[in-house]
Amino acid sequence: MIFPFIADGCFDPEATKIMGDVFDEMIWSLDQFGRPRIIQEAVARHVIKAVRDGERDPDVIYQRVLAAMSSRLGLAEASRESASRAL
Repeated sequence: MIFPFIADGCFDPEATKIMGDVFDEMIWSLDQFGRPRIIQEAVARHVIKAVRDGERDPDVIYQRVLAAMSSRLGLAEASRESASRAL
């Protein structure tokens, strides 16, 4: 749940639902890394920032968070390695 990470924010019910849904989906997607609190906090920060910036499209938020997290977790490097092996 994203609610523990929304300390200083005031969001309407729709935005709160969107943030919760995207957060849950990202955590599920990143489950291969376990669920350490640091990963959850990073995902939450990126989701909250996207919504604060005015984004409301869950797909766009998800992609923004994925891009931000991929560099931190080495996902881009892993994707390149997998693509190289496939060739």
